[in-house]
Amino acid sequence: MAYITRKKISGKTYYYAEQREWRDGKSKRKWQKYLGTIENIINACECNVHKPKYAVLFELGTIAAFLHISETIKLKECINAMLPKKQQGLSIGEYLEIAAFNRGIDATSKNAMWDWFENTILINHYSHIKKETLSSQRFWDNMDKINEIDIPKIWMRIIDNALKTHQIELDRICYDATNYYTFIGSFNQKCKIAQRGKNKQGRKNLRQINYALFCSNQDRIPLYFDTYEGNTHDSPEFNKIFQQFKQAYAGKLDNSKPITIIFDKGNNSPQNIGLFDGKGLRFVGSVKLGEHKELATILNDDNRFVASIHPDLEQIKTYRTKKHIYSKELTVIVTFNSNLHEDQYQTIQNDIARCKKMLAELKQKLDDRINGLITKGKKPTIVSVKDNVKKILTRPYMKTLIDISYTLKNDLPTLNYALNLNELTNLSNTYLGKNIIITDNHEWATDDIIIAYHSQYQIEHAFRDSKSRKNGSWWPMYHYTDQKIKIHGLYCTITMLLQALIQRKIKQANVSLSMERLHKELSEIKEVINYYPNKNKSQKRMNKNSTLTKMDEVKQKLFNLFDMTKYTMI
Repeated sequence: MAYITRKKISGKTYYYAEQREWRDGKSKRKWQKYLGTIENIINACECNVHKPKYAVLFELGTIAAFLHISETIKLKECINAMLPKKQQGLSIGEYLEIAAFNRGIDATSKNAMWDWFENTILINHYSHIKKETLSSQRFWDNMDKINEIDIPKIWMRIIDNALKTHQIELDRICYDATNYYTFIGSFNQKCKIAQRGKNKQGRKNLRQINYALFCSNQDRIPLYFDTYEGNTHDSPEFNKIFQQFKQAYAGKLDNSKPITIIFDKGNNSPQNIGLFDGKGLRFVGSVKLGEHKELATILNDDNRFVASIHPDLEQIKTYRTKKHIYSKELTVIVTFNSNLHEDQYQTIQNDIARCKKMLAELKQKLDDRINGLITKGKKPTIVSVKDNVKKILTRPYMKTLIDISYTLKNDLPTLNYALNLNELTNLSNTYLGKNIIITDNHEWATDDIIIAYHSQYQIEHAFRDSKSRKNGSWWPMYHYTDQKIKIHGLYCTITMLLQALIQRKIKQANVSLSMERLHKELSEIKEVINYYPNKNKSQKRMNKNSTLTKMDEVKQKLFNLFDMTKYTMI
């Protein structure tokens, strides 16, 4: 039985809780705990405990999730196994791991890396790191030790381990390419990768970097990538990277269970389609409607179209046939989607209204000159008017749908225009709402082919997330040499891999969250360290304790799922 006793020391009374027991026929103390003065006991009873001198908030949730996944695939170890070992300081694998975490959590420049790092639990995980260790110069010094030709080998070491650890199947793989604009100067001769091209975000005035990616059509697991010149067309790059991909995954190809590559029509060419032998690697793609008019002009209500019974394809009718395309007999699926038809028809109407407005303004200016209301400026000609009309009718189908006639009055040109209703009706009944899908998977069911083709949205979403200014991995990019840009592509792809595996893990736990929502929930899980002044003035080190910010049911589930307890700082 426990009881309270007291001692008088230097005129002050101090209280202790203790318990005694009988041993060898004598009463001996079993344990004793110091309680303090009577004032201490009263304050404790009334919850008047000492307040901390200050508290520090550390990022826990997102870091713990990234660390958990990184440890499962042995990220640092895979990188270090492919690179020269360092005798002291951080390894190259550790530098790339920190960079990949930063890209997916709060992307900063290398100059600002320490400011981010010291406010996360990484300050405890890498307790030996000092501020100068994470300087931009130290990052660049370690990046200099990576040879460009070793980047694919490093990546394959990482992804091989991830595929085995997480048991990811390679049956259907999406391929696509995108580009990222840069602010690299026009006269920078150190960089050959950044070139001007057709930028997908409309920044054609800036030099850009192209990025190609193979990823699984489930969970968006990046499988192979390339960072290349911004002025390279998609089709020749596909030919190059496909052969690299085939070589890298040669040991994983099984002719009895072929891998299907899914890609867009922009990669079509006889050479590219010829890369598929129908054995270890097959494909699902599409072709342009204008290149197969006999299929595109089948009326939408033609009785050859069969309505799909699949619940995900309720608005789709299909016509299946075979045709020789690119010197191969391929299965061809012509699809008509009523929802797509409605959207495209509305777009056509908007484009017609825009063109008619601009043509009306052009006609008014020409008529004003004929009537003498405009006398200044360069005199128009039939040729210059046709050039202006050509610029106005740049949107698809506008040249066919709007009839233009030109006349001369008083040796000055004018024009008349009218909507061709017959062409609009014909277009609505044929081309609109259609897609033509091709494949060498002849034994696949029609619905399976369509669903596989539609799965391209996975890689499109991966690119969209990488460009997000909130939690995207690519921006900001401050590198301006080819070697550094390629390494930037490496650790950004590692970030994509970690994010994909995080989402895969929560999906398997029946938690459905978008990347943006997941980032928000994880970022709100923080650790608070309270620092208390030490009563013993001879000891400079302060007492501290740890607590976590309040968590709702979703955060608690994520906390348990990624075993975050082992990453807390105390």
